[in-house]
Amino acid sequence: MILPTLNLRGTAPLLLLSGFALTASGCISNDPASDRSNVDALVRPRLGERVDLDSVKASPVSPPSVWNGLEPLDADTAVRVAFQRDAGIRASLAELDLARAELAQADLPPNPAMDFAIGIAVDGVSGAPAIVGVTQQLTWIWTRPDRVDARDADRRAMILLAAASMIRLDAEVRRAHAAAIAAEATHLLDGAHAEATRRTVDAVTRVFEAGEASRIDLDRARLNAAESAATADASRRTARQMKLAVLASIGCPDGSTDFELSGSLVTSRESIPDEQRIVELTRATRLDVAAARMRVLAAEAECRLAGSKRLPEVGVGAAWNKNFGDRQAVLPGAKITLPILDDGSAAIAAAHARLDRAQLELLSVRRRAVGEVRLSREAFLRSDQQRIAYADTVLTPATEAEVLAEAAYREGVIDLTVLLLAQQQRITAERRLVNFQLAAIADRISLEEQVGGSFDIPAMPPKVPDIDQTTATTDAPKTAARPSSFSPEISS
Repeated sequence: MILPTLNLRGTAPLLLLSGFALTASGCISNDPASDRSNVDALVRPRLGERVDLDSVKASPVSPPSVWNGLEPLDADTAVRVAFQRDAGIRASLAELDLARAELAQADLPPNPAMDFAIGIAVDGVSGAPAIVGVTQQLTWIWTRPDRVDARDADRRAMILLAAASMIRLDAEVRRAHAAAIAAEATHLLDGAHAEATRRTVDAVTRVFEAGEASRIDLDRARLNAAESAATADASRRTARQMKLAVLASIGCPDGSTDFELSGSLVTSRESIPDEQRIVELTRATRLDVAAARMRVLAAEAECRLAGSKRLPEVGVGAAWNKNFGDRQAVLPGAKITLPILDDGSAAIAAAHARLDRAQLELLSVRRRAVGEVRLSREAFLRSDQQRIAYADTVLTPATEAEVLAEAAYREGVIDLTVLLLAQQQRITAERRLVNFQLAAIADRISLEEQVGGSFDIPAMPPKVPDIDQTTATTDAPKTAARPSSFSPEISS
């Protein structure tokens, strides 16, 4: 049997079909560098210089470079350590990289199909037929814009969500640090109260030995001192527990708790915006709301893409054929899949259902965001007012009453019951003041988080740039991508 020689010169013009397919599409890069820069551009105006976004590029398993685990830890340093070590924000960036890769994949045409066949003569006659064919599917040409729009909307949503994860991490670390500061302050208060009740026991013992106090008074004083000592020991454990929570939030769960905490429970004196401004910021600048809008845009593009299923799928190709008589032929052809049995109605219905779901999810996210931010603002105003009221009208009189009660008891003017009550009122007022201070700080941090990270940013929708048309990988040519069919600004 003699195999035929393939004359590819006759098929060269037809093989250009695949070249046409490649040149008809823009080649969007799968390099996520520009997307990560967009994340930084969203985060920096909201968190300011208190975070180092370049540290996110470091390995999360490397020891933190800004804290050695022994020096005093303030809130800003804790946030920087968290950005160096946290795995969650890196997972969000990995999702962003995936969205960029899926966008680049959506822009690529299907590969051309090559068919080869060689006939084997069974009648003893020499020679055999040969067939070489190439087929290129063309339906992707008119479906590409919708595919790219859908995947680009997903990419923009992931940029917004990655930025939101960084803002959320900043708030979580600061709340944990404030809780640890409050627990340490409570421990110091309980320790001081335990020492005061111990001194009361000494004073009552001297009075009892002088025959001027009953055994009941001495037992009550000792019981009160024992209870205070137990409370102080428990608050010491709570303070250590809060330190462990800080270590966990900054990505160092196995770190030592021997470090000191740096900071105070002083609330920022800067006023917060009024309720109308808070709601306006939430609707415009909150990143999860903006991401939900992008999901709607993706669902709209998917609806348009599903509508193309009502159209025939078209493929064109050509074949080169050589028969037993050594005659050659070029056979151009087409392949058309008619939407008869599957007319696309089910896919269209599913796409519209997903669009309805995305629109309802946007409505739900926006409503939930507005409700949360109004509640947080009211919670901050309440805790801040309680903090001020307790400091001015409760703690100061309670402290003065305790001092007077101690002096009066030593002079025999009052009995032990009055002294113990005064001591209890003073420590209760101090503990509540610490709780109100912590609540005011935590509520303010939460309020800033829920409006998008800062009160100072303008009430404008976050901008996510168009598809990067210049940055490409070494394997992808730097050709222009088709501009998106929707505005880069997210409408409110």
